[in-house]
Amino acid sequence: MFNAKQFGEQLKSLRETSNHSMLSLAKQIGTSASRIKSWEVGESVPSAKWIVKLSQALAISTDELLLNQTIDDGVPLLSEVTKSRNSLLRDLNELLQHLPKQDLMELYVLAEVKQKGQTAEEIEILRA
Repeated sequence: MFNAKQFGEQLKSLRETSNHSMLSLAKQIGTSASRIKSWEVGESVPSAKWIVKLSQALAISTDELLLNQTIDDGVPLLSEVTKSRNSLLRDLNELLQHLPKQDLMELYVLAEVKQKGQTAEEIEILRA
C-alpha cells in the first residue's frame, strides 16, 4: 500500500543524493519548492505527471521513486551508486591534493590528450 510519508522520505533522500536543493529540483520540473516540501513531508502526493517529471529529473525509474526498488533486483539503486561515486570522488580529490605539481601537470596533459583522442605516438611527441 502506498504510504505518503515513506514516499516523501524516499524523495528527499533521492533529491539530496543527486545534490538538488528543493528549489533546484522544483525549477527543473516546473513547480515550486513549497510543493516539493509538501511531497517530502507527506502532506500531499504528486500526480502521475509529477512522478514522471521527478523520475526524469532524478535520473531514476518510476519504480525506484515510488517503491524504492529497481525493476531488476540485480541492478543497484541509483542512490547507492551515487553515494559510492561521491565517496570515490572525495577520495580522489584528497589524493590529488597531495600530488606534486609536476605529477598534476602530467595528469592534466594526459587527460587533454585522451579527450582529444590522440594516439600513443602523438602523446610521445608531446612529451619529447
